[in-house]
Amino acid sequence: LVMDTEGADIISEIAIINDYGRLIYEAFVETQTIITKVNSKPLKEIVEDLGEILPNQTIVCHNAKHDQKILRNTFAKYSQPFPAVRFICTLQLALKIYPYFPSHSLKYLSKKLLLKVDNLFFQDSHGHQARYDAKFTWQLYLHLQSMTRKPTPSPSISNSPNPFSSNRVDSPFQNHLDFDHIYQHQFNYLRSIIEEFKTDSNKQSKAAVIIGEAGSGKTHLMMRLAKATLKTNRLLYVRQPNNPESVNHHIYARILESFAQKVRVENSHRTQLELLLARSFTKILKLIQAQDQTKKLSGLITNLEKNSLSLYEKLGQEGTQTHRNNWRYIETKITQWWESKYSAGGYAPQILRGIIKFCSYKENPVSGIQYKDQVRRWLAGIELDTEILETIGLSNWQEDISREDFALEAMSLFGQLSTLDEPLIIVFDQLEALIHNPALLISFGNAIREILTQVPNSLVIVNLFPDRWQKFQEYFDASVTDRLSQHSLTLQRPSHGELKQLLRLKCEAVGMKLEQLFTTEELNIILAESSVRKVINQASNYFRYKTTNEPLSNNSQPSLNDKSPSYPNLSVEQKLAQLETTIQQIVDACMPIIQGLSPSTEITISQQSPPKTEQTLATESDDNSPHSQEKVIINYLTQEEKALSDDYHNPHIITDDDDWGKLVQIIKAFQSYDDNIKIDQLNLGKKVLPNHLLIINKHNQYLVGFLHISGSGFTYRIKNFNQLAVSHHQIKFTLIRDERENPITGKVGRREIEKLDYTDNGQFMIMDKSNRVVFELIYKMIVDINQGDLDVSLPQAISTLISRYKDYWLIQMLFVVE
Repeated sequence: LVMDTEGADIISEIAIINDYGRLIYEAFVETQTIITKVNSKPLKEIVEDLGEILPNQTIVCHNAKHDQKILRNTFAKYSQPFPAVRFICTLQLALKIYPYFPSHSLKYLSKKLLLKVDNLFFQDSHGHQARYDAKFTWQLYLHLQSMTRKPTPSPSISNSPNPFSSNRVDSPFQNHLDFDHIYQHQFNYLRSIIEEFKTDSNKQSKAAVIIGEAGSGKTHLMMRLAKATLKTNRLLYVRQPNNPESVNHHIYARILESFAQKVRVENSHRTQLELLLARSFTKILKLIQAQDQTKKLSGLITNLEKNSLSLYEKLGQEGTQTHRNNWRYIETKITQWWESKYSAGGYAPQILRGIIKFCSYKENPVSGIQYKDQVRRWLAGIELDTEILETIGLSNWQEDISREDFALEAMSLFGQLSTLDEPLIIVFDQLEALIHNPALLISFGNAIREILTQVPNSLVIVNLFPDRWQKFQEYFDASVTDRLSQHSLTLQRPSHGELKQLLRLKCEAVGMKLEQLFTTEELNIILAESSVRKVINQASNYFRYKTTNEPLSNNSQPSLNDKSPSYPNLSVEQKLAQLETTIQQIVDACMPIIQGLSPSTEITISQQSPPKTEQTLATESDDNSPHSQEKVIINYLTQEEKALSDDYHNPHIITDDDDWGKLVQIIKAFQSYDDNIKIDQLNLGKKVLPNHLLIINKHNQYLVGFLHISGSGFTYRIKNFNQLAVSHHQIKFTLIRDERENPITGKVGRREIEKLDYTDNGQFMIMDKSNRVVFELIYKMIVDINQGDLDVSLPQAISTLISRYKDYWLIQMLFVVE
């Protein structure tokens, strides 16, 4: 039991916490001035209660000598024998582990070690209240135990896989172990919203907001939804946009990537887009059956109703005349239906033909020509070379096409097609960082409004932190917030029992028993974490601790950019106390950086760290030290680099706008680390330039541009880029093109590339796999820190990044002094 008593010589107030961290007893001594307070009792009655609770217990107190003296004096007052108990003193434990700390009071240790109760840091105004101090003593005891416990490796698990190594879901299309007992109500509610579309003749889109803290399992819930619905519905996943000028196109590009995901239909390798077209076509054939009663048509409809995907097996071998004739028939019937029901104008009829072309090709053709990839680029509104267009039978989009309008019309078309199938499920995730960019947030809100209005038969799901949802409502149009608020689901922290069952299922998946891995005390420490992810992380830490002797680390340090909670009803004194606490936390968190390497210091990769003193080494043993954080960051970078490498050859829509937005986010994060970095853009009158960013530091100026398009658009833009480079000799120009895009074969385009490479201040860079993976890794790390998915400080993460990727071109530009 954990106990705190208040009083000079005898008890005036007492609180007792059990080994699950729950308050089991609280009492105030009843006096003439305190007669109506909750739990107030005569002192004698309190002694009687304690006589039943305390015998043969182990009691944890901070400064146990003081509490023991008060308890003995109180029992002696009523001539009662003091129960047989054993005391553990967290003050004495802290003195052994942190002898160099200037103070070992409960207040100082709680602040120094960043302990939390009810997700809040220690507040001076609440100190010396028995319940409050007892709860922080419990947290302190858990921390000290994790620092002193020695591992007891078990031979039976020493070579076993870590059942807790997979702790997060990055997208709904991943396949992680699911836990049906958690958030089952919220899952059933989402399914019920989808079912409502069947009774809605207007097919009006609906919206839902899923509210949960970082690590609560929002994306995991979306994975469960995907597993349950991909046989019937199309689920489309959209990560955060990063460019306020192209939010619609960003959303549409992510939707195209999602359509490339395989459906969960047995014995099928077809994609979501292919299934949508097959089912839509089946319904269209039924609609035109009234005018065409041929046996051939009736037989085709019968077969397709049994299995829509059989369409692709019945159309003949690719490259044959039969195959071409059948697909021409499909194109004619679908476009006729569209033009009669909607319109022959706008982008939609062309996009529809492109979808049919896409579905007519195989993913891995015998010819080796990746027709699907080319049509996918075309569907994204990307300009292609004339030769490729002739091969796939499509025409280029106009140079002055509005990609935002184009994207919205394309999404509307998919919604209209889905009215012949099942509702679309459009999931928006990783949105928390938008709050730092009001222009981007407003553009995103407008995009959501347009989707809800113009894309029918869709369930739009938005995943958000609770505080972000409150802030988003200040920016979003009322029509958006009203629609989202109609279906608002909150993911509260699961109970201890549910979390324990989750850990048990993870163990059973690899043939282990939870009780064989952890003691009851260890499980209590693990289950005391504040979120699902942190519980799994802590379990993983303990597993490594037991199998490899790797020291335990507490990764629950709040990010430096977390906002402190606000308390509008506090008194002035309490607010000052809160401010004092916040400032001290900031000082404690920043001190290792200030003592080691200042972000604004001129950096060279060869720079040596200052020699480590005894106090520095002792500080590094602290769970939240830079050394401990660095291990977390390196582990994260290693895992995510592999994941991005494995994902590299999956279908991706690469655009200049998206890469430019990623670069802006990266440089803004670097600015928080080194305030000497500035950003700007250049112009060349009214001429169109590649999307670019001018990056300035103390030593140089760099202009980085992206040019992934082909055709005449590429030639026109690189000519202007070269002209800009010639007129700005002091700036180093780099133009980047992804290697997965079509090579430039035109004579003029090739000549302009050579021209850029031959200038003293310019280079044309092909972004290969290793280059792209690191670029995406840096961006993802910054997003995950802002999301709270990676619980480390941004300056420490960037410092580790600079050291690990010192040869990467962007790191070389900004942080290596030539």
